[in-house]
Amino acid sequence: MKKLFYLTGLVGALFVSSCASDKKDDPNAPQPTTDVRDKFVAYWNVNENSATAGTNTYTVNIIKSTTNSGEILLNNFSGLSVSARASVNNNVLTIPYQTLGSIGFTKGTGTLTSATNISMNYTTTISTSRDSCTAIYTKQ
Repeated sequence: MKKLFYLTGLVGALFVSSCASDKKDDPNAPQPTTDVRDKFVAYWNVNENSATAGTNTYTVNIIKSTTNSGEILLNNFSGLSVSARASVNNNVLTIPYQTLGSIGFTKGTGTLTSATNISMNYTTTISTSRDSCTAIYTKQ
């Protein structure tokens, strides 16, 4: 009888431990991210070389678009206090032709060359002046 009591206790303990909560089954557990935009989201120090204005430095804040899961927004783009949209494909940014608020137009490309650097090439058109720019973004 004593053996039966111990055997019942052992089986009961095994049953209870097999029903213990498993974190991977928890719907509220944080999920790993696979959003390719995450590596761009940050404040960046920018060193820009403009064909017409020369060298300029400023800060850009890159955030995820809330309306398009494949885009980011570059706030203070070209130091103009406006935002530009860019699509993300792996480490490549594409700035489609777009208006910059009421200031002008832009388009260009960029490449994440390391975890802390982006190399950008773009043109801006303000009024009747078209400008070609290269810029190095360094993550703060």
